[in-house]
Amino acid sequence: MPGFIAQLIRFSLAVWVGGSVVVAMSAPVVFGRVVSRDQAGAAFGEILRRFEAVKQLLSLVLVLGVFVELERSGSLAGPRIVSGIAIFLAVATNVYLAMVLRPRLNYFRMKVGSFDAAAVDDPWRKKFDGLHRRSSRIFVLGALAAAVALWFRP
Repeated sequence: MPGFIAQLIRFSLAVWVGGSVVVAMSAPVVFGRVVSRDQAGAAFGEILRRFEAVKQLLSLVLVLGVFVELERSGSLAGPRIVSGIAIFLAVATNVYLAMVLRPRLNYFRMKVGSFDAAAVDDPWRKKFDGLHRRSSRIFVLGALAAAVALWFRP
């Protein structure tokens, strides 16, 4: 029977992966049903903000859990190496999203003003769109890394 720390790591990874799937599935629904892009962005932005807060807690649990396992066993052998690397990648994507991309996206969003009124060729909107594509790819990379870590957990 896996120990408490191993179960806690698996649970944290499962919440991360499941939450990521729910967030990814909700984006098209929110932006498809809410007429205003500004209102849809505000609603979905709040969903992302709350999920990021959950991922910050999960990141802490995962990092501490891996360190406890490493301290107890002396090494990460076999599948735990892959899982450990994937956990590191998932946590790194979360930190990058929260500390680098989200603040820049918020700044660009402020500069655009209203997405309902901004022209498609608005330079701030173009910057926002490019950074948004990058943040979406990083989000998916983090979710895939968490899924790989979960898959390789003993």
